[in-house]
Amino acid sequence: MAQKGDWYTWSTGITPAVHVTISSDEMVLDRTDPATKQGGISGRKSNEMKAEHLQILKKVEKNNRSYLIFQSFDGLYFVTTLQKSPSGDSVLMYCADGIEDGYKGLNEALDAIAKDKGADFYITLFKKEVIDAERRKGPVSKITEQEFGAALQVFNERMDKFWQDRGYGHFEPYHGFMNLIYGNAFASAFGEKYSKLSLVTKELKTPISNYSNNPTIKRLLESAGFLKSE
Repeated sequence: MAQKGDWYTWSTGITPAVHVTISSDEMVLDRTDPATKQGGISGRKSNEMKAEHLQILKKVEKNNRSYLIFQSFDGLYFVTTLQKSPSGDSVLMYCADGIEDGYKGLNEALDAIAKDKGADFYITLFKKEVIDAERRKGPVSKITEQEFGAALQVFNERMDKFWQDRGYGHFEPYHGFMNLIYGNAFASAFGEKYSKLSLVTKELKTPISNYSNNPTIKRLLESAGFLKSE
């Protein structure tokens, strides 16, 4: 499996960059905190103090993709698809597209893999060098009001589309991956100007405090889950 090794991706919570280890028998997600909007998601809620170990029950290699089947605590079978990027320096993880859903049996999951046509939604796993490059950028606490509003708008639109595509509950990604889905969307929305490593509560407090009096930004913050709706 070409995707084996140490990777990182963007997440929500205590740290914006999460370590993901892929071996022949398991996928390990370092500690992540709950996503802001989760809805009715299947699977175990991640223990905030421990990494989550997903034992790979079966691997299927097909169409230059690796399909990993694992089981959640409530007995559902989930499929996650990994594919090396064209450049080879990152991995596309289709954790909420195509056949990534909860199945009642292993055979159902295998049948779904045979029919997979998912190609639209993925998150990106990348190497440590990407983290190092982010350290050289300025913190998001210096973001302008216009930039902050634009980033929140992009984030909300992406997550709204995500849930519309998923059918608001008709499709259920694995719970532990929701933090990664939100984190990837949030990091992407802020572009390349500011360090994605600064997308933490301490740094976000400054623009939230400075710009939340703007009614438009306040509404966007509420939609993103940063402020409670009045």
